[in-house]
Amino acid sequence: MSDHVTTRNLHPVIGTEALGYSMTRHLDPQKIDAIKQLWLSHPVLIFRNQDISDSEHIEFARHFGEVELHPSISHRASNNPEIYRVSNVDETGQILPQQSNEWLYINLSWRWHTDSSFRQVPSKGSILHGIEVLPTGGDTLFANMYIAYEELDDKLKNKITGLTVTHSHDHILSLSNNLHRRQNRGEYTKLPPVAHPLVRIHPETGKPSLFLSPHTMTGIVQLPGQQGITLLDTLIAHATQDRFVYHHRWQPHDVVMWDNRCTMHAVTPFDNQTQRRIMHRTTIVGDEAPIAA
Repeated sequence: MSDHVTTRNLHPVIGTEALGYSMTRHLDPQKIDAIKQLWLSHPVLIFRNQDISDSEHIEFARHFGEVELHPSISHRASNNPEIYRVSNVDETGQILPQQSNEWLYINLSWRWHTDSSFRQVPSKGSILHGIEVLPTGGDTLFANMYIAYEELDDKLKNKITGLTVTHSHDHILSLSNNLHRRQNRGEYTKLPPVAHPLVRIHPETGKPSLFLSPHTMTGIVQLPGQQGITLLDTLIAHATQDRFVYHHRWQPHDVVMWDNRCTMHAVTPFDNQTQRRIMHRTTIVGDEAPIAA
């Protein structure tokens, strides 16, 4: 990319460290274009030692597209609503009360998912800044959905071609029994369910990938009921094998940038009643609805 930026693969098929790049200094169009090109071939990029402010984070993200507002209003940063606070700590510095709406909602990120799959136009990508990280737990797992699709057998590929899956933000809330039972579950932007192809084509690379988001998927349109759920469970188990998954152990001020059009991710559990974890995320608005393979 330049004389000063090198890359190092952290996993055989996903997870690439980009060395020598500063998000506060290297914002000229040529460098940004180089990052864009690198990102297309390395869908999870890790940048170390990026002690950036929220404003600088948002400025960097805007080079890649419009920045969305997360539907969970209470998790938006008060001064910069484009920042989604993936945190068990509130803005006064206190750990969220156990069983509060906000505490229960953030725990749902421990499930495998793809950001904003519940939108008619899902997000292009996400950029996550590790502000307070943990020595153990609270890691992030990333799955390469290109390779997961590529390594399906032909019979299963034929079976899933043309299938569509229903995604719903409300389904996320239903996965927490305590949150689901409450009349007041918090304030969220209302989003109706949407249907997306189970196999999608990346609009820039032209490559096919699985499009899975376990915490929003309610079923397959063409295979209603348990038959569709069983097929989705089979695909999730396949896509989350270690050979497709990079395990990111956070260091302070890591920034990880991933392409939601060909990856899936999850957080590993930690003691979120006593351990502080503060991560700030921007999410880049997608260009178009997913293209079926």
